[in-house]
Amino acid sequence: MLLLLLGSLCPAFAQLNGEYTPDLARVEIPVFNGVTLEETISATSFGFTMVQGLTSSKISAMDGYISNSEFYANDELVVNFEGAMTFSATATKSGSIVRLTGAKATIVKGSVTGDGVLTDDSGSYPVTLTDVVGAFAFKTLSVDIESGQIAGLISSGALKLSGYKDENPGKKGTVTAKYEPEVFGPFDFPADNIIVPDVTFNLSTNSKGVVVGGGSGTFGDYDDVLFGVKGKRNSKTGVTTLNLKGEGANKAVTATLNLSGDGQISGTKNALNVLGYKLKF
Repeated sequence: MLLLLLGSLCPAFAQLNGEYTPDLARVEIPVFNGVTLEETISATSFGFTMVQGLTSSKISAMDGYISNSEFYANDELVVNFEGAMTFSATATKSGSIVRLTGAKATIVKGSVTGDGVLTDDSGSYPVTLTDVVGAFAFKTLSVDIESGQIAGLISSGALKLSGYKDENPGKKGTVTAKYEPEVFGPFDFPADNIIVPDVTFNLSTNSKGVVVGGGSGTFGDYDDVLFGVKGKRNSKTGVTTLNLKGEGANKAVTATLNLSGDGQISGTKNALNVLGYKLKF
């Protein structure tokens, strides 16, 4: 009789069997894919649209360009040119700040076309540009999720302009045009690019507390990620710890989630690896 009474005083925790969609509203993820940035430095305009994959912290760009009009390379040379640019950076998130380390916008070698005028003591001469080499390296570049802005600082640097006087194409020369540090932004970071992930899975718990199942995750406009799910239920606390791993090409998308008996997030020792971020919540 005493054993039965003690047994009735022990808490009874529900097992996870069925479909669950835990609330992940606390997890805000900036997505750079599709974000366009444009700026003008010393009469030179440049811009690019960022590309970010679902499984990597590396950010690149498409449709990058550079152009200017009446750009003073020095006291003697004024040019106009346009060309293509690339961009590269690595995204890391800490709290509400995402830093783009190693950010650099680089002119694509051989992409530039342009002309100008060289003026010296003997007169003014039309010139043709054959190339412009250089990059805008960012000392800092980051997104503040709370303010919804992206900003940074471009380090001092130089562009090397190559070309020739139109009257003497066989004699080519190079001029170095230096620029000082420049503030970049701040620009509004699109609110739609700060996403909250959504994960749904079907679970089955056996008598020993072993959990298996499968599910899918939605991360903004990316294709849904299919997960394999394995886990273990703690019979003393009723908390089930799940390990999620993406399938196929998305195997780098992983998560560790602790769920209470109603299938909602429990505690603070939860993690999600996606878009190259290592998120803890």
